[in-house]
Amino acid sequence: MTDKNGVGVTEIGHDSESRVQVHGYEDRGEYSRRIKYNVTMDHIIAIITGSNNCEQFIKYECRNAAFWFGHDRPYSWWVSRENLKMTYWGGAQPNSGKCACGMSANCLKPTERCNCDQNDNVWTEDSGYLTDKSALPVIELRFGTGQTRFYKETLSE
Repeated sequence: MTDKNGVGVTEIGHDSESRVQVHGYEDRGEYSRRIKYNVTMDHIIAIITGSNNCEQFIKYECRNAAFWFGHDRPYSWWVSRENLKMTYWGGAQPNSGKCACGMSANCLKPTERCNCDQNDNVWTEDSGYLTDKSALPVIELRFGTGQTRFYKETLSE
């Protein structure tokens, strides 16, 4: 166990901790990455239940690859432990349909919900901590861009 600001922290490893670059996968959610944890889901849930807080860092680096969370059919999402499609990103409130920058209206393009929704040819990112204990851990990442574009994803322990 490690500590963070004097509070004990339990980290649970998984098979998807390294950064992955993905190219293609045009259809909504076409790219799928199931996360395999180093302990059973029952064990993870027991740890979460006994904890005051739970967080998992998630990052999406993008170039011409938007989320479109605020639309009826988003291109990308993460899947909760209850197998629910989650259309918000780290640093945002659950069910907000936003990323961290959208919560404070400071995205690169202020009218967008996420930096990646700028959807241009410049590398940018959306990242932050997911903190909803009832949804964690992330069990799957789903991405698609509507066109052949590039993105990289990172998911912490």
